[in-house]
Amino acid sequence: MPVDTWFPLAVYYEDLPGAVSQKKQLIDAALQLEQDGYERRAFPEMAWTGDLHGAEQIHRDPRFGWIVGQVEIHVKCYLAQLGLDLDQLELYIQRAWPVISRHQQEVGSHCHNTAHVSAVYYVSVPNSGSDEAGSLVFFDSVRPNEVSPGLGSENTNIITSWNSFNQDQTLYPPTEGRLIVFPAKQQHGVTVNHTEGLRISLSFDIVLTAKPGNAAGSYEFLLPPPEQWQRFGAGAQ
Repeated sequence: MPVDTWFPLAVYYEDLPGAVSQKKQLIDAALQLEQDGYERRAFPEMAWTGDLHGAEQIHRDPRFGWIVGQVEIHVKCYLAQLGLDLDQLELYIQRAWPVISRHQQEVGSHCHNTAHVSAVYYVSVPNSGSDEAGSLVFFDSVRPNEVSPGLGSENTNIITSWNSFNQDQTLYPPTEGRLIVFPAKQQHGVTVNHTEGLRISLSFDIVLTAKPGNAAGSYEFLLPPPEQWQRFGAGAQ
């Protein structure tokens, strides 16, 4: 008998033309930001992430202009495929930062609750296309088909085979020149870099707001335009 599947997670990816010609400049810029950043705040087994070390504004850095333009193009493509009317939206890069992973380093499970859409671009990947340098992992915390909580636990052997109905995670091996776009609220992490080389990626957080002049009803579900906000203490005296 047939079994339907509903409510999929939409993950967009594109291999960017021009990636090879941009690679060296992006590597040099990312490593320079690491060198100039704050004293390391993460554990040694965790990859260096610019957002924790004062390097979370690369979208304002001309050295990253090419990839910023690509992110803007493909985030719009992603949102259009989700069925959104882009004419009613304003899109903002809220923050963006490099991630540099060395041997035996990883990024723990997390999500980006202050953003709406996230993107990652792979600048440099040892053994590109394999999982050796650490894969992007998406976790399913809802598990809608886990009919009894805990059936998928590592402490049981009740599930005889993993498939699209019962899997609780999926992996995207890193590929040089590839851009991946996904909902910022989705729990994700990066597995261990088992190579001796550097895996360098760039992360982006994007925020959606209503376009100025749109019907006020949209503000119930979208942030109002930032120009309508007022900082505390800035009101009429």
